[in-house]
Order: sequence, then structure tokens, then C-alpha cells
Amino acid sequence: MKKDKKRKYVDDGHTVYNMDGIDEMRYGSNPKENVGLTRKERWAAIRAALAVFLPKFLLVLGCFAIVAILMYFWLM
Repeated sequence: MKKDKKRKYVDDGHTVYNMDGIDEMRYGSNPKENVGLTRKERWAAIRAALAVFLPKFLLVLGCFAIVAILMYFWLM
């Protein structure tokens, strides 16, 4: 049986993905500067985000607590 010889990989220097804009992503400006919100608008947006995400977070936290309590009683 004949073994296939592995070809040695030679880097020819071409890129597969477009690398334009990498510097902007790494060294981007502060996100607060680009939005242009007033202080009241910013706090309203933060409160709205908390109103959406906090109940979901508390639900997940409650589920973990219920599972922990069930495991405690099961392993007792």
C-alpha cells in the first residue's frame, strides 16, 4: 500500500475575511459620546432596560433557588 505524502503548508499571505474596520472596533470611541442623550433620557433608558430584564433575571434566579432547595431535601 502506498502512503500519500502530506503537502507542506506554505502561507501565501492572503486573507480570507475583510479586515477593514478592525481598528475602529478595538479603539472605538466611548459609546456615551455617540448616542447624544440627555441625562433624563439616559436614566429613562436605563430604567426601561431594567424593567424589561430584571423580571427575567429574578425568574431565573428563583428557578435556581427552587432547584437548590429540592436538591437539599432530596440529598438529606
